[in-house]
Amino acid sequence: MPLAQRCARLLVLVAWMALITFWSGQGNLPIDQGIVADNLHGWQHRVAHLFAYGLLGLLARWAFDGSTRATLWAILVTSAFGAVDEWHQSFTPGRRAAIDDWALDTLSAALAMYVVTRLRASRIRPLVRSMAPLAVSAAFVLGVGLAARPLLPAPLHTTSLRSVATNAIQLVRDTRNAARQLREPLGA
Repeated sequence: MPLAQRCARLLVLVAWMALITFWSGQGNLPIDQGIVADNLHGWQHRVAHLFAYGLLGLLARWAFDGSTRATLWAILVTSAFGAVDEWHQSFTPGRRAAIDDWALDTLSAALAMYVVTRLRASRIRPLVRSMAPLAVSAAFVLGVGLAARPLLPAPLHTTSLRSVATNAIQLVRDTRNAARQLREPLGA
């Protein structure tokens, strides 16, 4: 894999880690709001760990693609980051560090890689491959959007779902085009 492509993949991985670190340093999370907590019956933190660390594992696997034992390295990196994240949470008021969260982080990475491997072996492989950038972009938009929302002026708090979706789709298109440019050999 060309160095520029490997660096871009590592940058996406580190950006996702930074977003997780930001959220783990918050004492009050949007998922603790009544409507979310009520609908998920108190399981919202487990679901958040499942998605956040599942995606982290997939991004790590993608970053290590082409390396020997890339899947193993991805799970180890995710597990180590999960342990550090739990330690980080121990210093955050309103949060707790828990070994079961760390275990769920590791399991989420392994489970996500298993599911994606099974999907890639199925007939819907083209769909999975084409939807991956959209799913990653949507996760970033959601995570950064929820983080930035309190900082926005009041009129922007009423932004419509349609405008957010339009911006997310444009982000996916831009990401896809950037990825295509990275794949093209220099000077072509």
